[in-house]
This record gives sequence, structure tokens and C-alpha cells, in this order.
Amino acid sequence: MAAAIGRARDVRYGGLEQFPIRGGVGGIDYCIAGSRPYALEFMNGVDVICLLLGDVVSTTRFEDDAEEPLVFRGETAAFHPRRGRVRVAASHVRHGFIAFSYSDEFQTDVCDVRLSEARRAGSTNNIGGGSIRHLARYARERMRGERSLDPLELQYLGGLVYLETMNGLQAVRPARRAGLSDGEFRRIADFVEAGLDGDISCARIARAVDLPLRVVFDGMKVRTGLSPYQFVLARRIDKACELLARSDLPIAEIALACGFASQQHLTATLSRKLGSTPRRLRDR
Repeated sequence: MAAAIGRARDVRYGGLEQFPIRGGVGGIDYCIAGSRPYALEFMNGVDVICLLLGDVVSTTRFEDDAEEPLVFRGETAAFHPRRGRVRVAASHVRHGFIAFSYSDEFQTDVCDVRLSEARRAGSTNNIGGGSIRHLARYARERMRGERSLDPLELQYLGGLVYLETMNGLQAVRPARRAGLSDGEFRRIADFVEAGLDGDISCARIARAVDLPLRVVFDGMKVRTGLSPYQFVLARRIDKACELLARSDLPIAEIALACGFASQQHLTATLSRKLGSTPRRLRDR
């Protein structure tokens, strides 16, 4: 979907707080902007990356430069470094965007990147590539209609957006190593299994094996065919199905024991992934 407004001088600028869907988890804050036009101005204290779900036609100013027409292309990323100033009057918006901001702790955990050159270069827009395009399409599909991304999903999405944007900026150092050893994978699997009822952030997984996030993401993909988020979700679904089949616990308690936010969250996930509800699975 797309919408439009008039000229930039006819609108009042606001900050990221104008977008009502906001939150944070695991050192990553996020806000989600829909397909409505907006007038945005902010000076960010942390690094911000916007994942563009569709084209945004705008008049934009960075730092103290003059305002200029700019099209943020859909299925790309935009990097806005800390202490930067951004002003965007978006007159035509398709699908919207997700803005992620990253804490110092998160960026310290991502120990295979250097940002000084990227920050000095200022805001960088229309960072493309197949991986970023895939992430934008994934988010757009998950948000279609009344559906929404759950917080854990947003955290892993934000982590992947960060890594792929840094790669697009060529800010990533050559990897010192790739892949996971058998022992490292077992430690990750044990860590996930022990923490299914709690917060399993991507940063905590990386710290559990003392490895850069990129090594964990790539290594798990090679070993399992799944991203860390998909791996955690699959284990939560497996545990929920086991408890539904072998216990008399209320469905709401099973949901919480498996790390789902609520019974409704569990039901929506099982319906989407397995095509069935908890009650139907229990009655089999």
C-alpha cells in the first residue's frame, strides 16, 4: 500500500515517537512505520538502521546540508550513525519501514565489525544486496494484514539487518574463522534448551560460546539450515507439542513454559507453522 502528502513545507516534523509500534529487546530498540506519509526529524544518540519495506519518495536533509529530493528504494537499508541529524519529509510511502537502534553492549558483542569509517562517512542510503532484500520481503510478508512480528522475531531480524548492513557498508573485517565446531554447536543447543522459557537473545547465544554474531548466524545456518531465530522457535514448538501430548498442564502454562508470550501467541505460531491449534494437537 502507498499514500501521499503535500509539499514538505506544509507539514510538521516529529521524532520517531510518532510511530506507535515501538519496543526493545536484547539491546535492540525498534519502531515500525506503516504506509502513511510522515515528516521525521531526529538527532540520534546511537546508530540507527532503517529497513525499507518499499519505496519512500522524500525531501531529505542530513546534518546541515541543503534539503534535496531523495528516493529511499524499497528492500534496501539506510544507515544513520550516532550523533547524526536526519530530516525526512516523506510524500509518498509504500509499505513503510522498520527502524532499529543498537546499544553499545550489542555492538560490543558484534566483535567482528569496525564502524569508525562508516560513522565518519555519515548517513548512507539505499544499501542493497540479496540478503537485505530477503529480510525486507520476509518482514513485509509477516506484517501483511493484521499480523505482526513478535519481539523475539524482531530482535533476530534486527540483528541480521545490522550484520548485512555492515557487510553492505564494507565495515566487516575479514572473518578470522567460520563455522561452528561440534562442541560449540552442542553448547548453543544446550543453552537454548535450558532457556526455552526465557529470553534467548542473539547476543546471549553469541556470548554463550564467546563468538562473533556473524560466526553464530552463519555456522547455525550451515549446520541446521535455520537461522538462530528459526532454531529457537523450532525447539519451542517441539517442546510445546511434547507437553501438549504428554501432560495435563493448561495451554496457557505450556505457552509460558516454552517461551511464548501468551496462549494466543502459541496458538498463532502453531497455526502458522503446523496448521493446527494447541487444542487440536492435544485432542489427537
